[in-house]
Amino acid sequence: MDLVRYYLALSVLIAHFNYLTGFDIPWPTSSFTGVGGFFALSGFLVFGSFLKKRSVKIYLERRARRILPPYFFIVLLCAIGLVAVSDLSFSDYFQSEQWRKYMLANLSFLNFIEPCLPGVFPGNVIQAVNGSLWTMKIEWLLYLSVPIVFWIYTRFNWNKTFVFILIYLLSVAYRLTFLFLFQSTGQEIYNILSRQIFGQLMFFYSGVLIYFYFDKFMKYRWYIFVIAVLLGSLREYIPFYSFTIGPIVVASLVLFFSMVGKWGHFLSKIDNVSYDMYLFHFPVIQLAVYLGICRYGPWIAFAVVLVTTLLLSILSWSCIGKRFMYRPKISQQ
Repeated sequence: MDLVRYYLALSVLIAHFNYLTGFDIPWPTSSFTGVGGFFALSGFLVFGSFLKKRSVKIYLERRARRILPPYFFIVLLCAIGLVAVSDLSFSDYFQSEQWRKYMLANLSFLNFIEPCLPGVFPGNVIQAVNGSLWTMKIEWLLYLSVPIVFWIYTRFNWNKTFVFILIYLLSVAYRLTFLFLFQSTGQEIYNILSRQIFGQLMFFYSGVLIYFYFDKFMKYRWYIFVIAVLLGSLREYIPFYSFTIGPIVVASLVLFFSMVGKWGHFLSKIDNVSYDMYLFHFPVIQLAVYLGICRYGPWIAFAVVLVTTLLLSILSWSCIGKRFMYRPKISQQ
């Protein structure tokens, strides 16, 4: 699973690198699939984590300790550190209304309100400092859905499988409805809304469904793998594949490669920084574009971005993430 996480993080990094630099580093997996794969893994892992204690307080505290410290760190690091590349003076930068708006919006997960910093990256393809952070509010809402869904199927004595499948189908209906509105009207707001929490439940609860049927999943894993690969290879011939059966295919493949075989076993001995890579890569790419690293060609630029992202991720985890995650109170719980 550690290796799969790195693969998904690299998929998002490469997709954003290609978009922001104009290069074309080949990679078989899109950022859409990478993000969906992360959501599927989250569903598989966190629903089980909640069931072990069935305490909303402990569950949310664990999630907060893992997710929030690195997130707040990258927001503050960019907000303070990028004054060095701003077109504005030091005083004008920090006194800017846009700077205060960026801080408030991003620290509260409302990144879409102000994704840019004053005078930063004006010549880049887009001026957004960290275009990856939009998923963080969705991640939190997915976490919050777990105790709610658990309460619903226990309170009303509903079959949990039925509930998970119903959530999946409603998520598909939501996504297709807003995509239809986007295509009909051309208004970008509908496209943005289609990607929000209700449009991502299909990935998350695909992972949850596999968690509850894990024994059967492992028993028939090779059959499931073959079917998933076959469906994926036929995606061009399946209407709305990415928003109908695509999520369960992604979840099946992600968890198949997470659980089958010994590849990447050595990674279990070291701390996983794929989450930190996800947080850091976008501003690193933006800085590389701004500083003209891309003039040395795609592979040198990519190597600089990847190494810098890894180093910052290791630093973030070692100095911040690990200190909050493994405090004695959590280890005792």
